[in-house]
Amino acid sequence: MLDTTTRAPVGRARGTNRLVVLGAILAIALVAGVLVGLKLRSSGDSGAFPQSTSIEQQYGVRFSRIAVVGDGGLITLTYVVLDSEKATRFQSDVGHPPELRSEARDGGTKRVSVMKQGHSLRVGQTYYLVYQNTKGALRHGERAAIHVGSLTLLHAPVL
Repeated sequence: MLDTTTRAPVGRARGTNRLVVLGAILAIALVAGVLVGLKLRSSGDSGAFPQSTSIEQQYGVRFSRIAVVGDGGLITLTYVVLDSEKATRFQSDVGHPPELRSEARDGGTKRVSVMKQGHSLRVGQTYYLVYQNTKGALRHGERAAIHVGSLTLLHAPVL
């Protein structure tokens, strides 16, 4: 009888199996690394923005982000409107803007360059104030305090 089956050379089969096993190990390591990274990111509070019920009730806004932008020369303070009437009063008070102060160093800024005025503010909408970053008052990676009237929100991360 004539044998017509073909067989791969033994060396090539072992090499292919090794590549499959190596690929599987790398895929598992990659997935495990991603999962550990996500867990570390979600468990730490380094990116969590603090909240103040007092500020929210008095001013009708919830601060959500501080970022140094414009090659370090500007700062944006982002907030979400919770009560449009109170938020309109907050935003219209151009003589008393929130003051941003570094928790790590002396210095801060209340020099608002852009403050939107005269528009109706919608609940749930995000707005922002733009400050001059006077003498590098805030830096990426540090924490800041937001002073609004007699109230203060501490430990806000600066992006």
